[in-house]
Amino acid sequence: MKRLPVVGHLSHEEIDRRYRSCIDAAQKSRWHVLWLVTRPDQPLSATTAGKLVGFTPAWGRAILKRYNAHGPDALLDGRRDNGTDPLLSTEQRSQLFAALQLEPPDGGLWSGPKVAAFVKDRFGVQVWPQTGWQWLKDLGFRLVVPRPRHPKAATPEKQKEWL
Repeated sequence: MKRLPVVGHLSHEEIDRRYRSCIDAAQKSRWHVLWLVTRPDQPLSATTAGKLVGFTPAWGRAILKRYNAHGPDALLDGRRDNGTDPLLSTEQRSQLFAALQLEPPDGGLWSGPKVAAFVKDRFGVQVWPQTGWQWLKDLGFRLVVPRPRHPKAATPEKQKEWL
């Protein structure tokens, strides 16, 4: 089988520098494959390099093909920053946190549905009650319920006798 060529976007020294200085594990593995393929003394095939790093042979070839087609930027993790924008801005989240420090408008304790209603009224953002509960947990709040009382517990008068 014919070995895939390597387009000279970067020198082996630059690939070596990027491989050794990379802090992202997934990206570092891709740089490792490229480093093995471009070694001047004993270059490996993309298939062998992929297997050596722990990838499938097809993924080793895919990394080299992506590098050849798009250069060093092809080795970046494409999963980062590909989600949607948050429903609440940083300012709105801080306002929500400040509001959660106080009692809810209808009294009682904050719950997922109460947070969802508050956010809809205050910011015009409609979310499910589960999202309101998740925001409560993300902001460091926890479920608060009274401790159950044992059915055979002593009455307050009986408790005073023991003091």
